Amino acid sequence: MELIVQYLDDLEDLIYAFALKWERIGRTFRFTMFVAASGLAQVSAVVLALYYPPLATAVAAILLVSLLYRGATTSYQESLSTS
Repeated sequence: MELIVQYLDDLEDLIYAFALKWERIGRTFRFTMFVAASGLAQVSAVVLALYYPPLATAVAAILLVSLLYRGATTSYQESLSTS
């Protein structure tokens, strides 16, 4: 009976070790996707600015206004909880 309990304990340790590694893999994947999306957004902004400067200015103005609105309507505590 003790052998079964030890086997189940080892199995539980293996499952939790896998879950911890999976969390690290997921965090690395999310960071990689964030960096890739950020780079793509920057390249897209440069291409847009080179080919359609008025549209790029309009997009920048809309983004600026939305950031200012979020900054004015969100409290400091709410901004900490969303990050």
